[in-house]
Amino acid sequence: MTVVAFSCARFTPADLNEFEAVADPKLRLGHWAGVIRETGREHDRLLVLLPGVDRPVFRFERDGRGRYSLSFNDRSGWYGIGSGSSAAECLSIWRPRPRADRSVSVL
Repeated sequence: MTVVAFSCARFTPADLNEFEAVADPKLRLGHWAGVIRETGREHDRLLVLLPGVDRPVFRFERDGRGRYSLSFNDRSGWYGIGSGSSAAECLSIWRPRPRADRSVSVL
């Protein structure tokens, strides 16, 4: 029996679930126009398209070493805005922050 090793440059199903949890509401609300997957020998990428913009604006990537990065393209090039050793850690910038408890205690 031949076993084929899983490439470190490929998103795992868990990685894709993490991204989907972030992407679904943004797509549903129309904040994002779409997502394109681009794979290569040394990378796996999800490119985010925004409404009315003719190029990808965000890029979530896993490289050949299994590292994750999140980048923003402002027409001048790609700039890192997040990274991590897991998809969840890398995408944390897009996770909603917990609300501060604004309740007032009465003495």
